[in-house]
Amino acid sequence: MPFFSVVIPTYNRARLLEAALDSVFAQEERDFEVLVVDDGSTDDTLERLGRLGDRVRVLKQRNAGPGVARNLGIQEARGEYVAFLDSDDLWFPWTLATYRQVLQEAETSVVMGASVRFSRLQSLVELAREPLHVLRFADYLASAGDRTPRTACVLAVRTEALRRVGGFTSQRISGEDYDLLYRLGTEPGFAWVRAPVVVGYRLQPGSESTGLEANYRGTVYQLEQERQGRYPGGAARRHERLDLLLYSLRHVSRWLLSQRREDLALDLFLRGLPLHFEVPRWRYVLGFPPWALATTLRQRVLGR
Repeated sequence: MPFFSVVIPTYNRARLLEAALDSVFAQEERDFEVLVVDDGSTDDTLERLGRLGDRVRVLKQRNAGPGVARNLGIQEARGEYVAFLDSDDLWFPWTLATYRQVLQEAETSVVMGASVRFSRLQSLVELAREPLHVLRFADYLASAGDRTPRTACVLAVRTEALRRVGGFTSQRISGEDYDLLYRLGTEPGFAWVRAPVVVGYRLQPGSESTGLEANYRGTVYQLEQERQGRYPGGAARRHERLDLLLYSLRHVSRWLLSQRREDLALDLFLRGLPLHFEVPRWRYVLGFPPWALATTLRQRVLGR
C-alpha cells in the first residue's frame, strides 16, 4: 500500500495537466500512486494520459464537476493518505516529503499547506525552500482562533477519514474544500504547514470574475450546512465553527462588493447577520453597511 494517493481531477486541461504531472513525478518522496480523474474532457486529455502507461491510474466519468471527480479518486485510492492537486497547479519537489515529515512526527488526520500564486513559471523556479514551520492543533476546529488566511485547496488527508465524512460535496460551488474541512473538523490531529510553500497556484485569465457567483453559492451552502447541523462538534464547538464560517463570509462579501456585485454582498451580509450577533462581530455588523454604501457610490462616480 503506498503512503500517498495523489488525486488530480481534470477537465479539458491537457497541456496544463502534463505540467502538473511533471511536478508530481519530480517529487523527492517516491512512495505514492497517481490517480487522474477525467471529468468528461473533450480535448486530447485521455490520449496524452495513455502515453504515460502505468505511471498513472486513469479514472473516467461523465462531466459532473471536481467534487464528484475527487470522490471517485478517494473511492479508488490505495494509499494511507490522499493528497489533492488541481490539474492547473504545480507542486515543488519537496511537497510530499514535507507532508510525510509532518504526518510521521505526530498523529495527524489532516495537513494543510501554504501556496504561492504565479502566472510565470520563472517565479516558482526562483522560490527557495524554507525551513519547516508547522502549527499543530487537536483538530481543525481548534484552529479557529488563528486569523491567518487559509489555502484550503492544499490538503493531504487520511483516506479513512475522507471516506468516513463522505468526501466532497457534489455541488458545483467554490469553497467545497472548506466545506470538507468543516466536516473533518473533529478528526484528531490537524497540522498547518506555514513553510515551506508546497503548491504553486496558477492564476488563470478571468478567474476572479468567473468565480463570483460560485463563491457566493459556496458560502450560502456552508451556512445552510451549519443551520442543518451537518458539521460535527455539536453545541460545544459551535463558536469555533462560526468563527471559521463567518471569517470566510466576511472575506467573500467584501470581495463581492469590490467586484460590483452589491446584490450578492448584501445578501451574504443579511444571511450572516444573526450569526454575527451570536459571536458577536460588531465591527462588521456596524461597519459593513456604510462601507458598502460608500464603495458603491465611489464606483458609480468613477465609473468602475
